[in-house]
Amino acid sequence: MRKWLITLMSILCLAGTNAAAQADRHYVQAGLSYVAPSGQLVDSALFHASTAYSAGYQWSPSRSASFGLTGWFLPADVFGNDPASVFGMSAIATYRFIKHGFTPYVSAEAGFVFLTLPDSLVGRKHLEKQLGVSIAATAGFLVPISEKVEIDAAARYAQSTAGGGLSQLNGVLGLRYRLR
Repeated sequence: MRKWLITLMSILCLAGTNAAAQADRHYVQAGLSYVAPSGQLVDSALFHASTAYSAGYQWSPSRSASFGLTGWFLPADVFGNDPASVFGMSAIATYRFIKHGFTPYVSAEAGFVFLTLPDSLVGRKHLEKQLGVSIAATAGFLVPISEKVEIDAAARYAQSTAGGGLSQLNGVLGLRYRLR
C-alpha cells in the first residue's frame, strides 16, 4: 500500500513540474508593416500605400493559444500629398501550431479604426464615417533568436468600415519579447 502511495505522489509531483513548464506567459510586441490599401477610401481619396506601426500585448495561458490587444497607426497621403491617418485597436486571438522553435501561427482580430482626413476632403458624404469596425486575419511564423525574443514575419488582411470602406493587405515584420 505504501509503495502505491509513494508512486502516486511521485507522479503528481512530476505532473506539477510539467504544468509549471506550461505556465502562462506574457509578451509585448512591436512591428512595422508595408500596407497596400484598397476599397472605396482608396478610390475616392487616392489613399496611398504606406508603412504602418504596431504595438501590442499578449497573454498565453498555454504554449498554443494567446490572447491580447494590439494597436496600429497608419500615416498616409491623399490628394496632392495631404496628410491622413488611420489608427486601429483590436482584440486578438492567436493559435500556434508548434510550441517550440520555428512556429507557424494564425490570428484573428476584431476592433475599431479611426480615420483622420485633411480638410480638403471634409464634406464628402461617403467619407464622413470616420469611426468604423475592423476585422483582420493574420498568418505568419515566429523565429526564436534567444530564449525571450522572437522575430515575427506575417501577412495580414484587414477590412474596416471607416471612410466608406478600407481594405489592407500588410506584410509585417516585428519583434516579440517574452516578459515572463
